[in-house]
Amino acid sequence: MAKTLHITDQFNKPIENVVVSFATTESTQTDNAKLLVMDQIDKQFAPRLLVVQKNQRVSFPNSDNIRHHLYSFSKPKPFEFRMFKGGDTKELVFDQAGIVVLGCNIHDQMVGYIYVADNEQTVVTNEDGVAEVPENGLKLKLWHPNLSTNKILRKDFQLPETSSEAAFPIVLNLLEETVIPTQRTFKSKKFDRGNN
Repeated sequence: MAKTLHITDQFNKPIENVVVSFATTESTQTDNAKLLVMDQIDKQFAPRLLVVQKNQRVSFPNSDNIRHHLYSFSKPKPFEFRMFKGGDTKELVFDQAGIVVLGCNIHDQMVGYIYVADNEQTVVTNEDGVAEVPENGLKLKLWHPNLSTNKILRKDFQLPETSSEAAFPIVLNLLEETVIPTQRTFKSKKFDRGNN
């Protein structure tokens, strides 16, 4: 049997893309050979949040007709994919658990996240802030990009051992989302910006 979580912010608005991770007594096998995809569509990462297991491979296709220059400075997986044109694809194995924040050196508004789980079970809330966890998944860790300025912070949460058919409410105090300007305030001579 599953427990339904309903996660909202301090203004009672549902929070999408909260990663809920937990350990259960059930053994699960993750197919690390499965290739997951972090695409680039309309100058955005798609999906904005991707959850992978440690040692899983991720493909980075570019579905835009323009070049991107992807990078991350995050400790679990710093990398750089220099500007590749639409149709090209790069791949990368994420071998360290943690949060990888993605950006594009050409398009500042492009921000994405790869949550690398350490062989733990995970679910992600939908647009209504709803997710289901097993009845025995009592100790939860919650993560969302706006939970803290520290992008690796996870909030521990203990579910009560009572059973109820009603959704269990959780309130997270989120930081206000920073609006990133669509135009850069500086120019780099290093990159040709004529095709972006």
